[in-house]
Amino acid sequence: MSFTANEIAEKVDGEVVGNQATTISGFGKADSAKIGDLTFAENEAFFTIADKSQASAILAPAGFHSNNKTVIQVKDARVAFARVLPLFFKEDSFKPAIHPTAIVADSAKISDTAYIGANCIIDEGSTIGSSSVIQANCTIGENSNIGENVRLFPSVNIYHGCNLGNNIRVHSGTTIGSDGFGYVFDKDHHRKVLQIGGVSIEDDVEIGANCTIDRGALGDTVIGRGTKIDNLVQVGHNVVIGEHCIIVAQNAIGGSSDIGAFSVLAGQVGVAGHLKIGPKSIIAAKSGVITDLDGDNQYMGFPAILAQEAKRQIVATKNLPKLSKRVTKIEKIIKDHNSPTNN
Repeated sequence: MSFTANEIAEKVDGEVVGNQATTISGFGKADSAKIGDLTFAENEAFFTIADKSQASAILAPAGFHSNNKTVIQVKDARVAFARVLPLFFKEDSFKPAIHPTAIVADSAKISDTAYIGANCIIDEGSTIGSSSVIQANCTIGENSNIGENVRLFPSVNIYHGCNLGNNIRVHSGTTIGSDGFGYVFDKDHHRKVLQIGGVSIEDDVEIGANCTIDRGALGDTVIGRGTKIDNLVQVGHNVVIGEHCIIVAQNAIGGSSDIGAFSVLAGQVGVAGHLKIGPKSIIAAKSGVITDLDGDNQYMGFPAILAQEAKRQIVATKNLPKLSKRVTKIEKIIKDHNSPTNN
């Protein structure tokens, strides 16, 4: 499929500088784009590379011009890039069907427009909404509900009593609704506390590969609307993650913690249990959160503290060897001054 530069501009609220009729039939990286491709550049360095490429047009912020290429000027080149890509690259589509190897309980309700792949198991009382795609080897536990336009990639496991909203994507290997890590020490052994809650995932959430989202002990673990979770993330029982959060790979969030809306947890952040992180918090990679944190701030380190203070501490620590030498020198001067030969 091909578009004119003007048609692309209309779809991204952009303005064409150059030939509006330029034909665009694909999308390519700035350093490898070919004739007919659209590429994007969000700064001067990338624009220089794009301008020297064979690309027919460049998606760029306002103010960028080329002497030999059509430029589609936009407010935010990266946002426009995300909006344009689906025009040229379509995901695999699935016609409504239930694969003959799938096992579907009699009481399960599956939309006529849904797709159920090979070797899937859909348990009693579960529902699958319209236009949802359940790819091969997925399991949907008893009384779980899958909303509309949900896509479960191969080998996703949804335990019983979980509720997924609409427009959700869950990638391969993820398990939703496994038991929370709940035990009490009883005389001479760890006694398991039954986890009788569920998991509620709101609309427009995407969950990466090989994540685990534990069910609540009592009540639900909740993932808020629009939140995006990277690969290899552990979410403990009764955690509440607010709307539109970003949780990067290898995070571990302890049970009953609350992550405020629009927060960002960078890679390998650890959050202890029963904590509250305020909205719009940004926590740097490898930080360890062991106390409540106010919102609208940036944090880093272990324990996680305000980023400004953590940076000051890092600078001070780097200066310790110099300070140690100075202290040693001062101590020698004082010792020499107090020695008997100086009396």
